[in-house]
Amino acid sequence: MAINVTVKHRDGTRTDTTVWASTEVAFEAHFGKSWGQAFTEEHPSQTYLYFAAWHSVQEAGKTGHTFEEWVKTIDSVELAGGASDPFDQAPPPGS
Repeated sequence: MAINVTVKHRDGTRTDTTVWASTEVAFEAHFGKSWGQAFTEEHPSQTYLYFAAWHSVQEAGKTGHTFEEWVKTIDSVELAGGASDPFDQAPPPGS
């Protein structure tokens, strides 16, 4: 399921993006852990969310910055309305 993300930049601009399966695969290759495992930890790293947002922004052609350069431009990364929260610790319905 795609996750919609809003990136708010320090200069006041914002970028809306979507985290697709390709970002989840890149995340797993980069961090060496599964997407689901990363977001079920007791205290997930904010870096996980920032990396996913950056990768999806980069994949959409909305930045040419490396992750390290891009994250310096960020004020916040927020999940957009209706998206599944990867940080949500609640079990899915019916489980």
